[in-house]
Amino acid sequence: MALDVFELPCFVASRLDGRALEARIAIAAQAAPGQRALIYIHPYPPLGGQFRNNVVHELSSRFDSSVGVSVAFNLRGAGASEGRTSWTGTSEQEDLRSILDMLHQQQLRLHPARHSPADLRSILIQMQACGFLHGDVDVGRLDGVPLPSIASTLLCGYSYGSVISSAIAADEYPELGIDYAHISFPYSVVWALALQKRGWYLQRIASTIASAALAFAAGPECTGRHIPRTLFIAGTADTFTAMPAYDRWWAQLRGKALDVLNVARPELSVSAAECAVDKALTTVSVHNADHGWMRRESEVSDTIEAWWWHTQSPGECSEEVDAEWAVVPRRYN
Repeated sequence: MALDVFELPCFVASRLDGRALEARIAIAAQAAPGQRALIYIHPYPPLGGQFRNNVVHELSSRFDSSVGVSVAFNLRGAGASEGRTSWTGTSEQEDLRSILDMLHQQQLRLHPARHSPADLRSILIQMQACGFLHGDVDVGRLDGVPLPSIASTLLCGYSYGSVISSAIAADEYPELGIDYAHISFPYSVVWALALQKRGWYLQRIASTIASAALAFAAGPECTGRHIPRTLFIAGTADTFTAMPAYDRWWAQLRGKALDVLNVARPELSVSAAECAVDKALTTVSVHNADHGWMRRESEVSDTIEAWWWHTQSPGECSEEVDAEWAVVPRRYN
């Protein structure tokens, strides 16, 4: 069911160095506990990447009214955010963790150099007047904007943003139930965006998928624990990575996950191991779409909606849910 949304343009502080990060937060009206959250991470800032982007705009328009909290923010050096793009993406990882910290703490703290206490009070009064805060809340006693508790979080990275989101391990924030949607992951040019850390990022992704497959293979033993799923979406006419290169890489990721399962769970049948990997990793290629997705943005949001809103709840191992997603094509022609 769609929820009314309070949109808040603001600045928050990076936990790395206090740099001001430009953000737009969408908060659902008095959302119930255990809501979903979406975080959008944009393309490479030196090439014009920022959250005012066609793909981020499409995703925000589609999903903001369907989740408890959504956050579009500019990494350092993008838009009105302070700082400059790092050579390895390490600083940007801390920018993203700053947003995740906010969700974990269920409180948005405004940047003190960009927002005065009067600004905070004004925002809280507006939220209360519009029904986004209970009327009995004493806004004068709050030092931040309250956020609903989150049980499921999608890190939705586009291009360079997917490189940054891939660095966040799901077990860093177990209560947030992190999943990953990597849109046009710049596989063939990661070396240019993150220099000597290319291998580290690719290994992180492989490890995330293999660990998730191993957990899915545990069956009922995984009850009560969120297991991260990973989705890759790429166009067959991607500007930076040819489709054969994506296919080879995705096959390698599946192969590495199967190797881990074969070593750790040698008693598993081939079909059971493949099923576990399929739960952990989904890949979708969209015919003739390029890296920019111009006039094809809705195909990205359609894919994410079908995948994330139909995947299982944290801790469940349900074949019924998997069967429902299985009817969605993995390769769009």
